[in-house]
Amino acid sequence: MTPEQLQRAWVLQAQADAERGVLECRMCRMRGLLEETTTLWRNGLLVFALCDRCAGSHDVVFSPTPAGVEVRARRRRPTELVTQEALHVRSHP
Repeated sequence: MTPEQLQRAWVLQAQADAERGVLECRMCRMRGLLEETTTLWRNGLLVFALCDRCAGSHDVVFSPTPAGVEVRARRRRPTELVTQEALHVRSHP
């Protein structure tokens, strides 16, 4: 699928989901209730949906463009990576 076809498919699915009160976040792809989602509509069509969890951890900027809407997001905090040391097993003679 081309990016344009993928966008059209997402919009059609999002419209059907919105009618049922359920939306898919464009960032994490989790489905949630309409009441727990920030939405952006243009000309009566849903163009972006963002769950409260992603909205709480990102700064999101929407900008109109001639082709539609540009969305930029940046994490508010650095991502923490947790590592564990590998266990070394010694064999005794």
